[in-house]
Amino acid sequence: MPRRALLIFASLAALAVPTTALAVDTNAPKGARGDWLPRSEWVMSSWLPFDEQRLYDVLDTDRAELAGWLDDRRTLGQLARARGHRSMSALAKTLLAPRLRTASPAMARRLRSRTTDMLTQAHLARHVVFHIYHTPAIPRHAQKIFGMSPARYRKLRDSALTPQRIAARGGRSAAQARAALRVLLRKRADQAARSGAMSPAQAAALFAHQEAGLDAYMVRRYRTPAQQVEFVCRLR
Repeated sequence: MPRRALLIFASLAALAVPTTALAVDTNAPKGARGDWLPRSEWVMSSWLPFDEQRLYDVLDTDRAELAGWLDDRRTLGQLARARGHRSMSALAKTLLAPRLRTASPAMARRLRSRTTDMLTQAHLARHVVFHIYHTPAIPRHAQKIFGMSPARYRKLRDSALTPQRIAARGGRSAAQARAALRVLLRKRADQAARSGAMSPAQAAALFAHQEAGLDAYMVRRYRTPAQQVEFVCRLR
């Protein structure tokens, strides 16, 4: 094959191979995948630094509208600007005002930093508000919930089984696994409130969302690693 034809063929072949979307969150390291997140406990466990209801009141929005807005490209800060909030630092203070009255200086700094991330990082914000079952506490407690080691749980999860089917592999009924999950999520919410990562009101709100969605979560298939990459590619 002539050299020119080879170059054209190689270029067309490269175009046919999907490339994973790069992260849009500005805190992500260079070259990170579109679903990159910091490994911080508050991010992984959906510990919102301000009260969800206060966000809705301040921005004149609701959970349904927010679900449509946070598409991994648009930030909470962009929504806030559309609603007339020009200063993100002022907005952060407004959102945190009830909490800052009693927070220690160290906790106040952490809450302000986390709120800034919530306002400026698109994928992070969507994860914290809506990916409420992605906590690493679930695989860590796989023995109590699913009757198996964390390693076996992760292997079955990566094969696209549902939590209900994974529980069955561990000799647990759906009801037993659901009940164990409920206990774990309740304890996690209480832990976040005690540590100051969330207010008691927000801890209760998070647990209410988790409890309401448990039946659906139990029968929803996990994504395989390949399916997750394909999903990230669609973020382009």
